Amino acid sequence: MSRVVAFKDGMKLGLGYDRLSGDVLPSPAVQGSGISAVQGAAGQQVSIDCVTIQDVETLHRSLGISVDAGGSYMGFSGSAKVDYVHSCDFSSFSTYVMVRVSVQDAFESLDGPVFGADATDLIVTNNKTRFRDRFGDAFITGVKKGGEYFAIYQMTGTDQSERESVAVKVHAAFNSGLTSAELNTSINTATARSESHLEVRVHVFRQGSIGTADLNLEDIMHTAKTFPVDVSGDKAFPYEVLLEDYSTLKSPNDQFDYIQIQAQQDVLEDLAKKRFEFLTLRDDFQYILKHIGDFQNADGSPANRDQLSKEFEEVVNEINSMEKQASACVRDASKCAFTIFDTSKFALPTLTQKATDPQIARGTILADQDPLAAALRDAQPDGPARRGFLIGMAVAEGQTLPGPAKQAIHDTLPAGEQGGFSAAVTFSLERNLNAPLGANGAAIADKVPALAAARKAEPLGFYTLGFDIATGLFGNAALGGLGHTAAGPGAFRIRDGLEAAGQRGFNASMTFNLKGK
Repeated sequence: MSRVVAFKDGMKLGLGYDRLSGDVLPSPAVQGSGISAVQGAAGQQVSIDCVTIQDVETLHRSLGISVDAGGSYMGFSGSAKVDYVHSCDFSSFSTYVMVRVSVQDAFESLDGPVFGADATDLIVTNNKTRFRDRFGDAFITGVKKGGEYFAIYQMTGTDQSERESVAVKVHAAFNSGLTSAELNTSINTATARSESHLEVRVHVFRQGSIGTADLNLEDIMHTAKTFPVDVSGDKAFPYEVLLEDYSTLKSPNDQFDYIQIQAQQDVLEDLAKKRFEFLTLRDDFQYILKHIGDFQNADGSPANRDQLSKEFEEVVNEINSMEKQASACVRDASKCAFTIFDTSKFALPTLTQKATDPQIARGTILADQDPLAAALRDAQPDGPARRGFLIGMAVAEGQTLPGPAKQAIHDTLPAGEQGGFSAAVTFSLERNLNAPLGANGAAIADKVPALAAARKAEPLGFYTLGFDIATGLFGNAALGGLGHTAAGPGAFRIRDGLEAAGQRGFNASMTFNLKGK
């Protein structure tokens, strides 16, 4: 099976590769009749994008570091990308925006690959242990040349709405909606005014271009957009290699059985995924210890530094234990075993009221701007549930999709605040995703008394939102609706994405508006 891994020094076509350790073997296992370079039709294949990332596993995938691509994901092979990603922290209090540029100028591959003389001798004599020691379990059959550039903007703070606001500005700068200078000013203003310890750091990785270092925020967007030119033609740099299993080659001994490593890979992959979870937990503890005054225990008592420090050390010990087990598994298959590492036994403190006050203030403003949101807020019992609702309004401001960051904030709140938080987030996402339809539907109801009466069949809230969305779809075109005359798959897809009361409202409005059509 073919797979792609990051290039590192010492890689050459025909050399063997150990997928468990991520090591390049110095002895050439395979030789070919020549090397072919296939150029892109237009000279380059360029991929440029800007993505928001909330967790360490997604970041690894975005960088092209896969848990099945060798020992690099556990830090065994000295991968530059792994070192780069470890320069970030991955607490639940950070949001990341990655500007990513990948340029492929050419792909060089080995023509007519066959086993070399040394490899052939070991296969003929059925010496599979020595074969794997010298040549690993795959060989390098192709090299991608061009370059890669990554810049990660890391926003850290207790207020997710502040982090998301900066993330939106980074996307705007990437899409030329802001100049780099304007982005720099916006970030400086946001951090200066923040009451949630907002910090913005940038981590840059470039492979394939030598030039002036990116010393400030203004440089980064410029470099990202000029990078394809910097790695064009003879300036292309090898940045990825294609691996192929030895089983794809003609064997001089059909009875030769390559050492199987799947069991080791399964254990290593399991350890890597658990390690991702513990890295996040470790960084959560670090952040809380740094800002311990903003956190409290579940019972409302102040967070205890000594206790948290003890639990932090235990988490670090668990990570070290995973790495030792993985290293032993790589060396000896008999040492591989699935083990239990469980983050749920660690209970993190929750944010104090003071720490969430900015979110409550913002949530209050947002709820006051929307009669439906205000009604839902007022329906929450005064106290923790209403506080949770206001926090949820702030966290979901401008958002249309759920995500791990919102869930992480939900999980840090006291139990009494979580229900209100979920209600606000669900309402905001449904409203924002269908904003034009909902606004038009409410305006139409104001002009049609019978429709306005049907709209009040249930208390203001989710039912009303679903009713307004359907009115926007099926309402009179002359009054601002789309005037649909029948329900189709698109309408049902919108309805099915709503909360239960919203679906009831949608159905009621659809029936009313389609009557007689």
